[in-house]
Amino acid sequence: MLFSSFEFIFIFLPLVLLLYFRIPSRKSRLLMVLASSYVFYGFWNYKFIALLLFSTLVDFLLGIRIHETKDQSAKKRLLWISIIINLGVLGYFKYCNFFVESALGLARWLNFPPGSSFHLDVVLPIGISFYTFISLSYTIDVYLGRCKPHRDLLAYAGFVAFFPHLVAGPLIRHDELVHQLEDPEKGRFNPSSFAEGIQLFVIGLSKKILIADRLADGVNPVLKVLPYLSTLEAWLCAIGYSFQLYFDFSGYSDMAVGLAKMMNVRFPQNFNSPYKAHSITEFWQRWHISLSNWLRDYLYIPLGGNRNGPMKTYRNLLLTMLLGGLWHGANWVFLLWGAFHGVLLAIERALQDTVVERRLSKLPGPLKALGTFFLVTMGWVFFRSPDLAFATEWFRHLFSKSPTVSLHYFEPAFRDRFFVALFFAAMIAWFGKNTSEIAWGRMKSPRFAWAMALLFIASLAFFSKNSPFLYFQF
Repeated sequence: MLFSSFEFIFIFLPLVLLLYFRIPSRKSRLLMVLASSYVFYGFWNYKFIALLLFSTLVDFLLGIRIHETKDQSAKKRLLWISIIINLGVLGYFKYCNFFVESALGLARWLNFPPGSSFHLDVVLPIGISFYTFISLSYTIDVYLGRCKPHRDLLAYAGFVAFFPHLVAGPLIRHDELVHQLEDPEKGRFNPSSFAEGIQLFVIGLSKKILIADRLADGVNPVLKVLPYLSTLEAWLCAIGYSFQLYFDFSGYSDMAVGLAKMMNVRFPQNFNSPYKAHSITEFWQRWHISLSNWLRDYLYIPLGGNRNGPMKTYRNLLLTMLLGGLWHGANWVFLLWGAFHGVLLAIERALQDTVVERRLSKLPGPLKALGTFFLVTMGWVFFRSPDLAFATEWFRHLFSKSPTVSLHYFEPAFRDRFFVALFFAAMIAWFGKNTSEIAWGRMKSPRFAWAMALLFIASLAFFSKNSPFLYFQF
């Protein structure tokens, strides 16, 4: 079920909110939250509810065992069981064919052709990357003593499956959410929080429908004829996709945060105007913040972080970003995207406290932001490409020795909408306030309320059933 759908906005959400604030019992309300979250997830494919429940039960039980076990080696074995089960399930559904096909390709390259190709018809469960990391971080935190095990299965299962963050994040940690779901005060209607939640939801919805989807209408058809594109069209597709991805995913995050606030629950911020960043390091402090923090705390720091000298720091940065790229998808283009950012992060770390860094720091802020946006956009070319051949062709058009200027393949029916959306995307991303920075007091203004109402109506007018959020595929 999509947040940006009539059945969610006009049927599912009102019913859930009505029950949430009308049910007085804490336990009954938790049961309703869990049941509604499973209905939300099962609307896509009910068969995978069992997989979500399995992951939840495994880590719930292992968390208790890890805490109660006194022997350190036994604790470590239990943690490894959690890691192997979670990553094993994720690996089977997401990476099985990738590794098999890569191995077969290597065999052919070595002139050792296998007898036949091999491919499993595996359906990727929506949101599996997110809820696997959410559940896995819990057992790691229990093992490290960062939190105590939860003994209320209903509350823990509700934390893992809570529908606002279930399929595309943010990556909420146990101690950030479960106590809010258990708090009886959260079940009381809070007009201030509810109104703020509506505001955030409408802003996120309009970012997705009015900007991201309009950019997609221009970019997607043009990329289907990539070999014939002009240099200008190739650049417009790259820049358009950069803004499309940002407004699509940040729009989802705004809607998720808004839905939680309607229920008097607070989520951490997931985006902080990333295209205003002056460096790649700063970009990753602003983009998909919950994933950046997860990779830092559960991968980069355990690898050694920056504690063992510069060379190992560069290695750790590269490995972290490689695995971050692989988390996004089972494709070599995601690994290249991760490697690209890992190398850039390592270069920036190497330039710290050098003459080069001091000179770069004197550049005007807008120029540094533009340079960072250029590098990020080059990375998004890998991210958007279905394979390496496609990415290579796209780069060839971007940096053609004989640049051509034409808009022949931008469909006239979508061209104007694309350019209007591109203009507003750039203005908002580079000069506008971040969603979380919008003054809460404005909601009391009649003009602001009317603006929200108009945005909502305009978004409804452009609804489409063929417009899932981009991060649903990850």
